[in-house]
Amino acid sequence: MNWFVFAFVAWIVFGLELALLPILDAGSGSVHPSMVIPLMAFVALYAPRKQALWSAIILGVVMDLVSPMARADGGSVVIVGPHALGFLLGCHFILTIRSSLIRRNPLTMVIISIAASFIASIVVIAIFTLRDLGTNPLIWDAGDELVQSTFSSLYTGLSALLLSFFFFALAPTFGFHSSVPTRFARTIK
Repeated sequence: MNWFVFAFVAWIVFGLELALLPILDAGSGSVHPSMVIPLMAFVALYAPRKQALWSAIILGVVMDLVSPMARADGGSVVIVGPHALGFLLGCHFILTIRSSLIRRNPLTMVIISIAASFIASIVVIAIFTLRDLGTNPLIWDAGDELVQSTFSSLYTGLSALLLSFFFFALAPTFGFHSSVPTRFARTIK
């Protein structure tokens, strides 16, 4: 995998996500599509296992750094780790089932992006809820976050559909050199 191309595409995707966040908001203030999850899903479909897992960790750490949590005293705090672990688990899910998937189909990107987004958000909610058991100055309600993240995961499918055409066109520049056996198609080289 060409890490320079990955870093450049990740930079563009994070820029799109942060810039379009207020525009693509579904009206409730917290339901919005992720543009980063489809990139992670695309890399998990094609890259070798170790590179896919590292790219998921990198994307998760950057997501943690750009999404601070609100504190009860009016400030904000950056907590590194929840998104990184969530993206890692979502990537592992995709790596587990990728031999059964039709890779060049945009609907595959939609379905695995929705599933990976839901898995990642469950991990993030679980970590912050466990963290909330002690003395926690964060503003956090697990029930509201679960509802919002479920709708955000479904909304991520729309961004995955649109971004899949872009990612499939850029696939040769990523330089994926692994041949991953597939169950229902010929081996991708």
